[in-house]
Amino acid sequence: MSTTSTTSPYIAVSAPSRPRAAVGAIIALVINTGIWIAGRAADVSFLVESPIGEMRVGLLEVILGTAIGFAVGFGALTWAARRSHTLARGVLVAAVTVAMLSTLGPLTTAHETSSGALLAAMHLVTGAAFMAALSGTRGRSGR
Repeated sequence: MSTTSTTSPYIAVSAPSRPRAAVGAIIALVINTGIWIAGRAADVSFLVESPIGEMRVGLLEVILGTAIGFAVGFGALTWAARRSHTLARGVLVAAVTVAMLSTLGPLTTAHETSSGALLAAMHLVTGAAFMAALSGTRGRSGR
């Protein structure tokens, strides 16, 4: 009688953790809400130019933008982790790139510097919270 190991390096090692993603999203939501509230208390307008005209970014947009960004990133990372570690790392690199590049929107369309700076900071907070919560995700090979 012989025993054979059933473990294999090709079994999915770790997919993104829903609880970790939820904690990361909540942290990003709390920080971004705090930034928005502090900005409004300091009389920051949060006015940006949009394709349909002038728009004031409100608390609802901040909450929805943060939650949707996290959900899309979590979905992409879950999909990638089921395929390979390399693909999962690629999605994480893409997430950092998107967070960095997305700051250009508010920085170039805001009516005042303070609005642009605070809105860009919210993009970076969301990206940083996403990376902190989910950067340990590993794909199928576990390497």
